[in-house]
Amino acid sequence: MKRCAGLVLATALAIRQASADPVELATFRDLPRPEPTLQVAYGEAPTQSIDVFLPDGPGPHPVVVLIHGGCWSATTAGREQMRHLGPELTRRGVAVWSIGYRRANEAGGGYPGTYQDVASALDRLAEDAPTHRLDLSRDVLARHSAGGQLALWAASRGSLPAASPLNGSPRFVPRAVISLGGVGDLATFARLVPVLCGPGIVERLAPDDRLAEVSPAALTPSAGSVVMVSGVLDRLVSPWVAYDYTRALRGRVATAPRLVDVPDAGHFDLVTPSAPAWQRVRSLIEETLEAR
Repeated sequence: MKRCAGLVLATALAIRQASADPVELATFRDLPRPEPTLQVAYGEAPTQSIDVFLPDGPGPHPVVVLIHGGCWSATTAGREQMRHLGPELTRRGVAVWSIGYRRANEAGGGYPGTYQDVASALDRLAEDAPTHRLDLSRDVLARHSAGGQLALWAASRGSLPAASPLNGSPRFVPRAVISLGGVGDLATFARLVPVLCGPGIVERLAPDDRLAEVSPAALTPSAGSVVMVSGVLDRLVSPWVAYDYTRALRGRVATAPRLVDVPDAGHFDLVTPSAPAWQRVRSLIEETLEAR
C-alpha cells in the first residue's frame, strides 16, 4: 500500500512538473541583471558596445559569445537583457563576451549597419582575447531569438558573395554555434516578422535584393558544429523554424545542424537560469566548450 501511495505521489509530482507554465516575458524582464566586469566600445553609438564578464583566476578562460534578441528593434532591451547570464557562466569559469549592435529601426542600423556591427564586435574579440586571457580554442557563439539570425549569419559570413559590402576576412570564426529559439531561414520567417516585431523591421533588416546576403539559410556556416535548440512550447519561434534552417542546408554541409527540442519549454525558458530548460542549454554549452 505504501509503495502504491509513493508511486501515485511521484506520478502526480511528475505531471505537475511537466505541466508547469513556460516562463513569461514579464518574468524574464524582472530577472536581476548585474553590471558586467567591463564594457568595450567599438563604435560611437551607445549600442555599439560589448559587455564582458570575466571569471576569477588567471585564465586562460573559455568564452561564450552572446548575441541578444529582441525583434531586431530599438524598442526592446539591448545587450542588457543577457546580463543575468554573466554570473551564471563566470562562476563556472567561463568568460562572457555579450555584444550589442544597432538595431534595424535605429540610426545606422538595418542593412548593412547591423551586420557590420556584429562583425566588428566579433573581430574585436580576436583583438582583445590576449588582454583578457580568453582561450579562443574553447569558444561557442550562443544567441537567443532574433540574435540567432545574426549569430548564424556571423558564423557564415565567410561564404558571402565577393561583391557584397558585408564581405570581408573574418578575424574571429566561432568553433561552434548554439541557437536558442533562433531564426535561421529568414526568407520563410519574414512573413511573421511584422506580426511579432512590428512594421518596417524586416524591410530594413533584409531588403529583397539583399536577402541572400543576410539569411543564414542562403549561406554556408564555417563553424564546426551548429546546434538548433527549440522550446516545444515556444509560441514566438516554433521548432519548425529550426527545421526549416536545417532542411535548407541539407546537402551543402558535411555535418547537418543538430536539432534539440526541449519539452515543456517556451521562448524565454531557454535563457532563464531557474528554468529546467536552461540546465539543458548550460550542459550543451559546457559540452561544446570541452570538445576539442
